[in-house]
Formats: sequence, structure tokens, C-alpha cells
Amino acid sequence: MTYSIIGILASVILLITNRDLLRKGRILTRAQHAYRSFLVGVMAYYITDLLWGILDEHHLILALYVDTTVHFAAMAMAVMLWTRYVIDYLKGEKGFAKLLFFVGQCFLWFELIVIIINFFYPVLFRFDEDGGYHAYIARYLTLGIQILMFLLTSVYTLVITARSKGSVKMRHLTIGLFGIAMIILIALQVFYPLMPFYAMGYMLGTCLLHSFVMEDEKEEYRQELEEAVKREKQQKQELTESREALRDALAVAEKANKAKTAFLSNVSHEIRTPMNAIIGLNNIAMNDPTASDEVKGYLEKIRGSSQHLLAIINDILDMNRIESGMMVIKKEEFSLDDAIEQVNMMIGDQCREKGIHYECSVKGKTDDYYTGDEMKLKQVIINILGNAVKFTPTGGTVQFLVEECARNKRMTTFKMIFKDTGIGMSSEFLPHIFEAFSQEEPSNSNRYGSTGLGMPITKSLVELMNGSIDVESKKGAGTTFTATITLERSDRKKEEQEKLKAEREPVIHKDRRILLAEDVDINAEIMIAVLETKEIKTEHAVNGKKAVEMFEEHEPGYYDAILMDMRMPVMDGLEAAKVIRAMDREDAKTIPIIALTANAFDEDVQRSMQAGLNAHLSKPVEPDRLFAELDSLWNIV
Repeated sequence: MTYSIIGILASVILLITNRDLLRKGRILTRAQHAYRSFLVGVMAYYITDLLWGILDEHHLILALYVDTTVHFAAMAMAVMLWTRYVIDYLKGEKGFAKLLFFVGQCFLWFELIVIIINFFYPVLFRFDEDGGYHAYIARYLTLGIQILMFLLTSVYTLVITARSKGSVKMRHLTIGLFGIAMIILIALQVFYPLMPFYAMGYMLGTCLLHSFVMEDEKEEYRQELEEAVKREKQQKQELTESREALRDALAVAEKANKAKTAFLSNVSHEIRTPMNAIIGLNNIAMNDPTASDEVKGYLEKIRGSSQHLLAIINDILDMNRIESGMMVIKKEEFSLDDAIEQVNMMIGDQCREKGIHYECSVKGKTDDYYTGDEMKLKQVIINILGNAVKFTPTGGTVQFLVEECARNKRMTTFKMIFKDTGIGMSSEFLPHIFEAFSQEEPSNSNRYGSTGLGMPITKSLVELMNGSIDVESKKGAGTTFTATITLERSDRKKEEQEKLKAEREPVIHKDRRILLAEDVDINAEIMIAVLETKEIKTEHAVNGKKAVEMFEEHEPGYYDAILMDMRMPVMDGLEAAKVIRAMDREDAKTIPIIALTANAFDEDVQRSMQAGLNAHLSKPVEPDRLFAELDSLWNIV
């Protein structure tokens, strides 16, 4: 009884120690599963053994009979589970293992049959009226079979032990020796049935198995740790490879982007160069007093087509700058009222030509000046209003409303509403309006001259200016765009600007002399003709080197300005400008140098400024803008 109490406590401790084996959802090996079952079986054996002592002390014959019956069943179950554990743990020869398992199953069934028979006829045990315990032949047969079972498992284990090495060999030998020890203890139990030899053996067995299971779990943890370390190393290796691949991909992408930018820059230059000639000659022809109205009509159509082609080029370049992240938003002071007035003049003329009613209103009072990118803001407004005019039929209406919706000491947010009564768009197309080359009806491209880039560019510019844009439209009922733009406020006042303008001397153009560096003869002829309209004298250099020589040959102050083409043979415009600025003469640092280039990228402008140029005009050069730039620079000088 004492050994049974100790056995129960030991079994409980072992179960608690190995509670992971009882955790729900835990995936067990066959050996761990057999060990768990063996612990439960041994615990049942100890409990029945403990109860036997208590019931015997109180002479509860019936209960004692039931307890003894369960005790024999638990004993047989424990032996069978021990056999199963040995088979699953050792993983030896399959044939002998199957034989052991079969013998264990037969022993269990034999014991159960004997127990059933014992209910009707005592072949295993019985209790007399005084509670005396009497053993019969089946009990000794049961113990004999158990001795045979432990003998078989010991032989099986010792055979495998002979083939094993290291610490595993010691474990296998221990299991084999335990089987031999159980044979001895069971034999002693036959001769001394009331002594706790059997219970002592199971206590020893459970402790052995516990140590083996703990070692197995340590091995599992070690293997899991090794696998985790291996996975971590593999992940680090994959991460390193991914970083290298990303670095290589980034390098390829940057190289491709530079190649794309260079390609577009070259294409822009090559297209703008003849465009400069077309538009320039067309302007000269338009101003020819001998041209008939019919010829001027043709020239006007040429001008319209040229401007449309130029707009397409600009859209493609803008889209490339946006996609490559090279679009720069400038921070310059400008008058919002003046910018809106300039837009109104342009859009108003278009509406009058088409017979469309145009309305523009500004709600509330605006500051005299704001800081931002005036050119890109006007581009946004013109893109939206230009589309409104394009898609609104004669007799329709285009409205432009500007109102301040928020302000603080530093910033002002404006809401701009563009409304037209044009052809409108379907609700299905609206989600795609800001996608590149997206058009609801492909025929519109031919009918209205649309490229499908205006709205994506507009949305990108608005977002670059910390704004947002939304659209509402209905097929056949017009479209409404709503854009918000945030501008930085400026303390500059118009009165001060007007006073500065009044103090400036008027710009005397006659007899001014300009050095023109241009390698394309037709472009030079056009620029000379444009300058002659203001009675400005022009001297032509065919490349940058010649321009440097001509500037150096004449006395300081001989030239009033230099118009410098950027791409020329022998010496380009940037290099020529640097050489001139580095000369040791008084006018080298002050003479206005204006870049004339077919490149329209912001980085080209930046390179021009770094080389010492005062302004940057993209070809085809607009005469009004050229003269405005010259007037501004001459006044500064």
C-alpha cells in the first residue's frame, strides 16, 4: 500500500512534468504516445493496488473483488503498453516488432477473457467469506506470460543494443536490463504475492522511461533549434540575395531611366529644332503685308497644327518628368490675380472664337503675392479650362470660380471650380479619367485633338502642390472639376512693385547689339528677323567657340546681350558661357546671357543657371517672351 501511494505520487509528478505530452493539439511521436499511455496504465495499476489495501482492511468483499479484477486488467494493459513503447522507441526489425506487438495484444485479450470467466468460475482468484484472498492457476499463468513478455522485449532490446553506438547504446542496454529486472521481480511476486515487488518494478520503469522521454524532448528541441538557426541563416542569405537583386534592379532601372531621359531629351531637341523653324517662319509670313487673306488662312492652320504638336511634345516630356520623380515645384513670388488674368485672356479668346460664353469670378479678397510655381499652376488651370472649351459645343458655357477656403499666417488654400456644359462623361469612365492615354471614345482623339495625357499630368501637378482634384460628370450634361491648391503667403505688396516699375528707365531697343550663337542657319535667320522687328542688331556665331572669340575680340560693352544655343558643335553653349564668365574683363560677369535650347527639362534649366546664364528659353522661342526677358535683364543691368 505504501509503495502504491508512492507510485501514484510518482506517476502524478511524471504526468505534470510531461504536461506537454497531454496538451491538446500536440503532435506526438509514436514513442511519446506510447509513453503517455503507459503512464496512465501504470497509474491505474497503482490506484487499484492502493484501493485493494483499503478495501481489504475494511473487509468490503464485493468492492475488493471489483478492484482486484480491474487491477489484473490494468496490469495486463501496462505490460502491453510497455511492449508497444519498446517497439516504437527502438524502431528495430519490423518482423520481430510485429511479433512482439501481436503477443502483447494476445496477452491483453487473454487476460480480459480470463477476467470474464472468473466472474462465473474462479480461475484467476476469489475471496472467501472472511475476505481471504485465494489465487488460482490463471494468476500464475498471467504472471508467467508477463515474464515471457519482458523476456521477449529484453532479448529484442539487447539484439538492437549490440548494433547501437554511443549514448543510444547505453539507453537500449538500460531498457534490456530493466526487462530482466522485471522478470526477477515478477518471479518474486509469484512466491511472495503480498510483497510490492511488481509495484517497485513499475516505479523503476516509469522513472527510466521519463528520463528517456526528457532526453528525447531535449533532442527534439536541439533539432528544432538547429533547424531554426538553419532557417535564419537561409533567410539572411535570401535577404542578402534579395537586397543584391534589388540593388542590381535599381541600378538597371536608374540606368534605364537615365537612358530614357537622355532619349527624350534628344528627341525633344531634334523635334523642337525644326519646330522652331516652322513656327518662326510661319510668324514671319503671318506678318508679311503682301500675304493674301487666303495665304494667311493657310498659315493660321499651320500655326494651329504646330502648336498642337508642340503641346503633345510638352505633355510627353511632362509625363516622363512626373514618372521619374524629376518634376520640380518652384517657390517663386507671383501675383495670383495676374496669373488668372493671363489665363482669362487666353481662354477668353478661345471661347470667343468658338462662340462659348466664358465666366470667371474670384470670391473674396486675395493677397497681392503668393509663393509657389506660377507656371505649373497656370498649366493646371489651362489644361482643365482648355478641355472644357474643347469638349463644349458652340453656345455652351464655361465657368471658372476661385475662392479662398482656408488660411493661416503662412499658407492659403484655394478652391478652384471648373464647370462646363459640354459633352460630359459616363459614370463608368470617371474612375479612369486620370489614367494616362485614357479616353472614353477613341474617336475623340481625332475629333478634338486629345492625347489623353492632360488629365494625368494635371492630377500629378495638383498633388505636387499639396492639393487634390475631383471630378463630377454626366453624359451629355457637362463636367465639373474641383481642385484645391495651397500657396504660401507673401508680404510683398503691389504698390511696391508698381513703384519699382515706375522708377525704371524705359527700355531705348534700337541700336542694341546682340551676339547670337546658333549652329542651325534657318534658326539663326529666324531669330535675326525677329530681333530686327525691334531694330536690334544681331551678329551671328556658328558655334560656342566662335561666340567666345567674337566676345573676346570686341571691347567691353560692345554686346548688350548673348543668345546662346545649348547644343552646338566644337563647343556647346554651357561651356561657352562658363568661358565667358571666367574672362578677366568688366562686362564678362554682367552681360545678360540667355539660353536658347530645344531641351525643356528642369534639369537643363538648372545646368544653365549653374553655368552662369541669366535665363532659359525653350524652343520654339515666343518673341513676346524673348523681348520681355531682355527688357527685364536690361533694366536690372
